[in-house]
Amino acid sequence: MLEILKGSFFVKCLIWLLVAYDRSKLARVVKRIAFIWHKSGTYNLLRKYFYRGCAYEHSLIYKFFYGITHIFDRLMKPLGKWLHRLFHYSAFCRAVRNIRGYGRLVLLTGIVVAGAVLGLFFGLITGDVGSLAVDVVIAMAVIAFITAAAIVLTDYTIALYILGAYSLVDYMLRSFVPAFAGMWDEAFFLGMVLLCVWKWAVHNRDCRGMVFSPMDIPIFGFLSVMCVIFLVNSPDPKISLEGLRVVVQYILWYYVVIRLVKNKERAVWVSKFFAVVVGVMALHGIYQFIIGVEMPAGWVDQNEAGVRTRVYSILTSPNIFGSLLTLGAPISLGLAFGEKNKVIKAVFGCAALAMMGSLLFTFSRGAWIGFAVAFAVYVLIKDKRLLAPGIAAAVLVVLLVPSVGNRITYMLSPEYIESSLRGGRLVRWLTGARILSFFPTFGVGLGHFGGAVAMNHGLSTLLDGEYTETFYMDNYYLKTAVESGIVGVVAMLGLMYCVIINSLRTVSIVRDKRLKELTAGIAAGLTGVIVHNCVENVFEVPMMCTVFWMFVGVIMAIWFHERKDYLRAKRHAANRRKR
Repeated sequence: MLEILKGSFFVKCLIWLLVAYDRSKLARVVKRIAFIWHKSGTYNLLRKYFYRGCAYEHSLIYKFFYGITHIFDRLMKPLGKWLHRLFHYSAFCRAVRNIRGYGRLVLLTGIVVAGAVLGLFFGLITGDVGSLAVDVVIAMAVIAFITAAAIVLTDYTIALYILGAYSLVDYMLRSFVPAFAGMWDEAFFLGMVLLCVWKWAVHNRDCRGMVFSPMDIPIFGFLSVMCVIFLVNSPDPKISLEGLRVVVQYILWYYVVIRLVKNKERAVWVSKFFAVVVGVMALHGIYQFIIGVEMPAGWVDQNEAGVRTRVYSILTSPNIFGSLLTLGAPISLGLAFGEKNKVIKAVFGCAALAMMGSLLFTFSRGAWIGFAVAFAVYVLIKDKRLLAPGIAAAVLVVLLVPSVGNRITYMLSPEYIESSLRGGRLVRWLTGARILSFFPTFGVGLGHFGGAVAMNHGLSTLLDGEYTETFYMDNYYLKTAVESGIVGVVAMLGLMYCVIINSLRTVSIVRDKRLKELTAGIAAGLTGVIVHNCVENVFEVPMMCTVFWMFVGVIMAIWFHERKDYLRAKRHAANRRKR
């Protein structure tokens, strides 16, 4: 596969463009400007700010919480030892723990089949043929749940794989168990919180000390601001509480994930699993484009021609699918460049190509913008010389694929602006800005306009003497501003800035090549999703919000373990000097 790619016409064109750019006068001018910039005082100030360490571990807040956790740990240590002995020295635990790799999957499959046979047996004994299927399903579910729980408890980071396959799990439940589909993520979150408690009690060696990162204070500050806004501005407390829950609930995944990633290797495996899941979805999206899957008429403007279909895989929207691909493609690229094994490198490289191809077929302009920014961030981290060939490749795609070119040029046409002002994004943004001008400080109240909560309750807002029915704002930051005012949107933008800057700082401190490539991909993907939120309500979708904060937790877990290894090496060096 790699040999085919190396000899392809497309790769040859990219190499030719790169060589031509290096020999051009433009490259010499750019290098001269870069040399002057690197010698400037502004660059040195920014560099110091960018590479500065985390002040959180030296703050009073950290010392206070560390003291509380230390006292709590000392008080509960006997209980933890008792649970550790009870569980780890049991015969069942030893048997499950000794099974590795595909053996666990075989064990789980075998027990599910045994559950089906058991349900069939009880159905035949009772003679109630109508309850036979129910008995089978219940027996399978109960035994599979018990087995899965036992496997997870012996190696708790396996639970993160379920989070990485959120979109697939949610689709399966909505298709086959719709009654449980609306609550499974909340139940799973509570289970993960209990798993963190179990980790502290039984796997005490893995969690000595306090797990911290530079994102702790920004997230805690944002959540505090949202709670204050809820307390001071709740026109309908029930709706505002629901709006607060939607904002707060999925961010809390960060605190769970960073405590469940016990080392840097597990962070890599979770990222690999996520890339494989999204890669399979991308292949499904390409298949949908080939067969020309049907789509609602509202997904394409009536004046727009050349778009015969928009792919969405197992999701309900091509825009959200495009956002998932925007997050997944840079991560797959990072995994491909970081791996040494050629087969694994080819797998993740092909997965990245499939994601980019499927992203193209979503025809989501917002996702294209997000991915363009994500790609630029990744290239600037990895090799700035690839930026010019990347731009050239994007221009070639626009010129050689008429449907892509037409969709982009139509966005800049007067017809699109007129259509958008009549019933599209522009009129929604103007309406949102108008509402914000009347409620500038704390907005109209959480959950009261521009999102899923307001849509579910059929709310409307009084504007210029008329009631304006709510709608999806198609701009998450403007939606946040309308609901929580300038105070809320400033807190949100500050939080997003902290995600970007701390992700980039993590890339700068990682020493291992494979981890550096992965963290660069995660940082680029998170940045792309943040940018996509400017033209879409990405965080209104539980799946996207969950996986976003999952990877914030993953990259901050890498930061924490990298920092811990650095401090350990520093202590060892100091001890050697003393000797």
